[in-house]
Order: sequence, then C-alpha cells, then structure tokens
Amino acid sequence: MRTVLTIAAAAAAIGTAGCLNVKTESEIKPIHITMDINLNVDNKLDKAFADDTKPKPQGNFAEVKAALDRQALGITNRAMLEPRDGASDDDKILAAEENMKRLRRFEQIAKESGVPVEAVQKRQAARIREKIPAGSGVWCQDDAGAWLKK
Repeated sequence: MRTVLTIAAAAAAIGTAGCLNVKTESEIKPIHITMDINLNVDNKLDKAFADDTKPKPQGNFAEVKAALDRQALGITNRAMLEPRDGASDDDKILAAEENMKRLRRFEQIAKESGVPVEAVQKRQAARIREKIPAGSGVWCQDDAGAWLKK
C-alpha cells in the first residue's frame, strides 16, 4: 500500500509539473549617455589657437592669398592647401611648403592639447572657412569632402 501511495504521489507530481506555467517578463530600457567630445576638443583647440605666448607660424601669406584668389589653390577640410586646375609649378611648390609648416603646427597643438591631429585640422579648416568672405571665389572643401566656391 505504501508503494502504491508513493507511486500515486509521484504520478501526481509528474502530472502537475507539466501544467506549471512560469511567465517571466523583462523590460529593456535604453541607456542615455551624453558625451560631447566635440565640445571638449573645441575648448582645448580654442585655448591652443588663442595662446599669445606661442610664436605665430611664419608663412608666405601674401603668396598663398594670391594663389587662393586666382583659384590656383583650394583649402581642404583638413586645412591644407591643394593645387586646383591651372595651378603652376610654383603654386604646387608653395602649397607643399605651406602644408609642411601647417602640419608641424597642427601636430604641436594636437600633442599639447591631447587630441588627434585630425581634430586640430578639421577645427582649423572650419575656422578658415568662416573667415573667407562670401563671393570671394576661393575654393573650399566642406566637411563631407565636396569642393565649393565661397
């Protein structure tokens, strides 16, 4: 009799185990993290470019401006000079020399500011584009890489 009761209890347990329904619910909530890295980079670069104690870069500004006005050179979205159609060999040499000076300065600012060189270049390119007057005809490259006349 005891065996029959044990078997009956086991059968009842097995029978009800199949009928158990466990429902679990979980909710996935989005995590919002706002980090404005660009603002941090801009602040560091503003300080670096505004530092009056640093020697200002020496360059052939009159020659560069003349080449930009003639549309022989354009300004890339990395603040470098790029020869355009019709650029003379002298224009190409001028661009190469100026680009070496610019790159050294950008690398120095990047190192002192703790930001990538590309961030310095992009920030400087934006500053240059802002300063070029509309209707000047100077070739500028936008952030996406498209060339347009200012």
